[in-house]
Formats: sequence, structure tokens, C-alpha cells
Amino acid sequence: MSATEGFKIGKIIFDILKNNAGVQSKLGGASNITKIQPAPLKQESTTDTAVIYEINAVNPVNIKRYLFRSETAPLYVVDFSLEIISKDYSDGILLADACAIALQEAAGGTYNSVKCDGITLQSMSEDY
Repeated sequence: MSATEGFKIGKIIFDILKNNAGVQSKLGGASNITKIQPAPLKQESTTDTAVIYEINAVNPVNIKRYLFRSETAPLYVVDFSLEIISKDYSDGILLADACAIALQEAAGGTYNSVKCDGITLQSMSEDY
């Protein structure tokens, strides 16, 4: 995975979440988009609620001799994690649901000049 492709994907996730009205309402309004951050969460953060995303893998599709080509792939399959942190259990569940809906509805859009063909939720777990 190149660092630039991972960075682009992080920008897509941030753009989708920060511009979604459902996510904004659960975070307390558009002024609170700083609660959406890449991992790790800033240590000095004093927020009761946060959305943290981390890119786990970016896999190019339909590239032969991946190590020897300088062109970018026509398609990347991306594996990422989204963590919702909240002091209030019900607020955390509602925010997680809003984030999942926002990301799954993002199919076919262009975010920060990167086209997103779709996002599919593959698994979900909770811990407290």
C-alpha cells in the first residue's frame, strides 16, 4: 500500500462523516467535526464522544507485476476500521448507527476528488 492511497481513503471517510447530517447531529453539530479523527485519538482530546478511523489495508485490483509498475490501480479494495468512543452507551450506539448508514449510502460519489464505488459493512462488535 502506498502512503498516498491510504491518505486519500482517510480523506474520503472524513469527508463522508463530516458532511452527513445524521452523524453531525449525534456529535452535537457541525462545529464538532474535530471529534472525527484518524487513529490514534489525540491524547489531549477531552471529548466524551469520538469517531476514530484507521486504514488496515489498501489492495490494488487488476495490476500485474505490482512491484514493478508505477501506474496507479484502476480500483482499490480498502479494509478500514471505524471505532466509536462514547461515555454514554446509548449515544455511542446511535452514533455508530449513523456512521454506518452514512458510509453505506456513500456509493457512487466523489469525495475529495476520489471516486468511491461503495462501502459495505462486513462486521460489527461492541465492547464496554
